[in-house]
Amino acid sequence: MRNTRLAHRSRTATFALTLAGAATLAGCGDWLEVTNPGAIENPALEDPAYLQLMYDGVFGDFQPAFAWTALFSGAFTDELRMHHTFFENLEMDERRVTENNATYALAVFNGLHRTRFLADSVAGRYRALLGDSVDHDVRYAGTLAVSGYAWTLLAENICETRIDAEGAPLQPDALFTTAIERFEAAILAADAARANAPNIENVAARASAIAGADSMANLARVGAARAALGRGDVATAITYAQAVTPAYVSREDPGFRFDLHYIQGNSFAETRRTGNPFWEFISAGGAWVSVSGTPFENLDDPRVPHGEAGIITVASGGQFFVPNSPPSFSTHDASVEGAMFESTSTIRLASAMEARFILAEAQGNTAANVAFLNEQRAVAGAAPLVNPSDAEYMAALREQRAREFFIDGHRIGDLRRYEAQHGVDLWPSGPMYGGDTSFGEQKCWPTPVSELF
Repeated sequence: MRNTRLAHRSRTATFALTLAGAATLAGCGDWLEVTNPGAIENPALEDPAYLQLMYDGVFGDFQPAFAWTALFSGAFTDELRMHHTFFENLEMDERRVTENNATYALAVFNGLHRTRFLADSVAGRYRALLGDSVDHDVRYAGTLAVSGYAWTLLAENICETRIDAEGAPLQPDALFTTAIERFEAAILAADAARANAPNIENVAARASAIAGADSMANLARVGAARAALGRGDVATAITYAQAVTPAYVSREDPGFRFDLHYIQGNSFAETRRTGNPFWEFISAGGAWVSVSGTPFENLDDPRVPHGEAGIITVASGGQFFVPNSPPSFSTHDASVEGAMFESTSTIRLASAMEARFILAEAQGNTAANVAFLNEQRAVAGAAPLVNPSDAEYMAALREQRAREFFIDGHRIGDLRRYEAQHGVDLWPSGPMYGGDTSFGEQKCWPTPVSELF
């Protein structure tokens, strides 16, 4: 039995340098203060020697943006219950986020847009500096893939948004379309880099180039399938999902997986900038979120682990069920109680598992998909489905997907897709957690006030 949360743990991990716009966390509402350290001066952007730093900067911006989006969208979609009493955090939990909510604007909206802008800009720099040889550089493919994920997350999370504060706001369909264009370009670049790999004389460098090209191609394929599913283009989603290799075979042989990495800093403030924020919100002492009162409480499922009742006293007082590391985190230990988050816990961004879930949704109620679904149900000891109706099949699939991708940033896109494409509204409604207040009606993040003028 665990009676305390760890103040911190150390774990070897890597974290890409931030090219521009580092995120610095502070107390209460100032979770993210955007700074511009000028890591690369403008003249250096014309120097090929800085291409690696530019690439590192793209991932360095994306990793915190992704993690904070996953965390706060978890509260927004009722995966998590917010116990931090700052009013902007409570707005997220209640789905009553105003255009003046600076915590959301800095952590989610600005973070995703900063990544989108940086990735698209760096991809342009690569084309300008490398010319016709750009497609031989796997870093170019990775930059395009990150761009695709930034566009995808904007489509899933934001109601509508302008690009670079110009033009009419784009709706999710247009954002998904642009994401797929980026993913397609990433796949072409990765394939070209792989085709060029035999020309590399050094054996180790050649093997690294092949592995990197394959990884970026699969990263983009999963992203393209995700974006296509978001658009309702099931044929395209199937095509990309089927192309992911190595494919998912079983939970013991899950195939391709791509994680984002985080690092513990030399100080708590530095860890807030570079570390996994789930650690600070959940495992660093004085938990700020729980699953108590949510649909994810007491599922007796290792994919949604939490400690025993009454163990954890949360920030607002009282003892609640506090989540531990689910499958998308490297600290997941496959037990029902689970293992705590660490500042260095990696987060799964894309996987053959996700591709298999996409196929199960896009292809529908087939024998192979029922078998896959029953394998997932068995994780928590649920009985297998036998000749399920289409409605029974889809309901069971939605439940298993929610458990597999718990708090890793999928839920908001899933809920919006289920309602828009299938007429199934799974958004929580009515009284919240004992009836003190009720859920609002928001089903996507609003445009911040800074973008309204």
